[in-house]
Amino acid sequence: MKNRKALALIAILALVAVACGGADEVVDEVEVETTEAPATTEAPATTVAPSADPLVLASLMPLSGDLASLGPGIALGAALAVEQINAAGGINGQPVVLIEGDSGCDGAVALTSLNDVIAQGAQGVMGAACSGTSLAILDTAIAAEVVMVSPSNTSPQFTKIDKKGFYARTAPSDLLQGDVLASLLVEDGVQTVSIISRADSYGRGLAEATAAAFEAAGGTVKTIVYHATDATEFTSEVTAVGKGGAEAIVGILFPETGCGVLQPAFEQGLLDTPWYMTDGVKDAGLASLCGLGTALDGFKGTAPGSAAGEAKDAFEAAYAGVSADGSPTFIFAPQAYDAVMLMAISAAANGVTGPEIASGLVAASSGGEKCIGAACIALAADGVDVDYVGASGEVELDQAGDPTAATYDIWTTEGDTNPVLKSVDFGS
Repeated sequence: MKNRKALALIAILALVAVACGGADEVVDEVEVETTEAPATTEAPATTVAPSADPLVLASLMPLSGDLASLGPGIALGAALAVEQINAAGGINGQPVVLIEGDSGCDGAVALTSLNDVIAQGAQGVMGAACSGTSLAILDTAIAAEVVMVSPSNTSPQFTKIDKKGFYARTAPSDLLQGDVLASLLVEDGVQTVSIISRADSYGRGLAEATAAAFEAAGGTVKTIVYHATDATEFTSEVTAVGKGGAEAIVGILFPETGCGVLQPAFEQGLLDTPWYMTDGVKDAGLASLCGLGTALDGFKGTAPGSAAGEAKDAFEAAYAGVSADGSPTFIFAPQAYDAVMLMAISAAANGVTGPEIASGLVAASSGGEKCIGAACIALAADGVDVDYVGASGEVELDQAGDPTAATYDIWTTEGDTNPVLKSVDFGS
């Protein structure tokens, strides 16, 4: 994705940082080791920064690797939040510093970037994007007492991990997306499906949730095929998913490797069967990326979206002003905006160190006086208990750092675009 305005805005913020010093059967399943967050050792003591210190945040999005086509558009949501906060006076009367890093959708790349932004003084991180990547670096962030708020981690695995209060997410668990996708299949009259999915925490979690919900609704899952995340050839997996003769195929994919799946599917005639996609490929421009022309047109998918209201309208108007093509939103960009706003609200109320930010994330998302955008910052600084209404919706974090309210978009494919057909709201 070429997003010059997005990259320009993020680059400007990065320069500010420098200036401041700062299933019936399973077919061909590929077994991989799921990365768990290692047991956390006791975090080292930290020195509480003077209250006048600036708030230093970092953005860790995939600027390389399998989600590189999505990373800049998501990161732009965070950069927009920082721009608005600084226009309103910043935190402690100083501009918020945003440092850009590359998570690469890869644990090793992300760990290098995380250590780098920590060395530059970052106390909060918007990211990482990929669930497996966040799992790989979470222990390091916790040990350093740096807050991570991800806009797009959807693996159910995060709910079960003890994050010591240093992790939250503004995208809902895929336990819910599985229900939404299964309901869509049933609504469309589909009775049998096969699933092809990434063999990582995101793919497995969503595949299992979708299969369980679909079977509970009376449907039949013919087969689930997992592909290795580092695979370069997918013909055998595609052949396996097509053997069952299912009425529809669910593809839980990422863009680059997703093309590796969809191209042989086209060659084998499997794109004549309806496919249902998920958030991992929305807004990725698959038609051009995969060289498939109109072959994907009419296919449907699900993805976390934004609840209708003043906050959504304000965000979309502002985002349209900075996005390269004037688009009012992008997959997970509202959630990225919300991740930064929640950290900033807590910093305004409690202080700019990681532990201080962590202490107020849940409180910033619920209870108190409702507010939107940067207006919440001044209220929080004045001691007002705020209830942030996000660009993505109410958010309402629970004690596990999970949002308890969510909106899902049902989208379709028209060339390289993914217009939303309808949205489904789930209250807290």
